[in-house]
Amino acid sequence: MPRITISEPGKTPQPYRLKTDRKTTKIGRSSDSDVILSAGSASTNHCVMKRVPGGFILEDKNSTNGIKLEDARYSIIDLEDGMNVKIGDDINFDFELTDEEIEILEKEDFESHQKAMFPKAKKKKKQAEPIDLEDDDEEEEVVVAKPKKKKKKKPVDLDDEDNDEDEDEDEDDAPKRKKLKAAPSSGSTNTPASNSRHAVATPKTTSLGSTILFILLAVAFLLAGMAIRHWQDYKTFIFS
Repeated sequence: MPRITISEPGKTPQPYRLKTDRKTTKIGRSSDSDVILSAGSASTNHCVMKRVPGGFILEDKNSTNGIKLEDARYSIIDLEDGMNVKIGDDINFDFELTDEEIEILEKEDFESHQKAMFPKAKKKKKQAEPIDLEDDDEEEEVVVAKPKKKKKKKPVDLDDEDNDEDEDEDEDDAPKRKKLKAAPSSGSTNTPASNSRHAVATPKTTSLGSTILFILLAVAFLLAGMAIRHWQDYKTFIFS
């Protein structure tokens, strides 16, 4: 008969003998359990040992602290001779078989049922997309900024109209200023135009006189040369 030994903290280990053909053995704190536990880490219906073809398995019944093999948590553990399983945090479960029981079980086809217990994935809450919210805020800021720009343009438009009126007034005053400037020029003789003409005519008269003087001097030197030449040849004056 298979033997299991339950060791709880502060208590003497308690052995249990089971028949080979026993289908299920309930383990937990419930009074309906076949093996009743008293440790605080055990659940009401903690686990169940089952007879399967070729051997036995220990299956967790969604307990709080689970069943562990070598500090790893499993939902189903395939039991073997001499195996130690921990129930909860501090309860030892030792499983033993006799040589005759091992021979009987070896004649049966055994399929592994062992499954590791993986932590349940927590559902992530959908987070609000900050990008969309920021984009909406930026669009609202742009819409609010547009009328501000229009308000700033209004005084500029008013100033431009005043400038246009000032320019019109300047254009109206322009002919008057021209008339005032032209009046004294009609009665005076020393105008800029007349001064410029005298300034141009003076160099012309000077250059003409110097040219005539140069020609006269050239003729005089030519005649003097001819007279000297004639005197050297004939020893007489050229006009005798």
